[in-house]
Amino acid sequence: MSNIIGFSKAVFGKARISMSNQGTDCFLELLELAAAENNMTNNQRKLISFLKERREENLSAPGTASFDVDEMPWSKDTLSEDVVFMMKVIEKAKTVEVAGKLDYRPDLRIVSPWLDQFSSMIWKLDKDY
Repeated sequence: MSNIIGFSKAVFGKARISMSNQGTDCFLELLELAAAENNMTNNQRKLISFLKERREENLSAPGTASFDVDEMPWSKDTLSEDVVFMMKVIEKAKTVEVAGKLDYRPDLRIVSPWLDQFSSMIWKLDKDY
């Protein structure tokens, strides 16, 4: 079973990322590690906590971590700032330095395109929200 990241609102189109359970774990763990060393606002912590919860859910019940980007705990008041934060986290998650913190060696050639798609989806959210 796979996990899908997409949009719940039709206005955002049909962009989706489909990943295996192991791919989802790696994707989410890289994001968590990339965010860990940043100073975060309360809302940015909520965004990363949301991703951590999806990872924990996938670990306990594989195939159940699917979510829509627009259901993440975005705040209209800080949306642009939080999108910039997430862009930085995503870029950092694609680095060898972050990948080296994992207990295994992820293939960044596979994970990076997912992170790029995620970045595009979040960027579109900021433009259309």
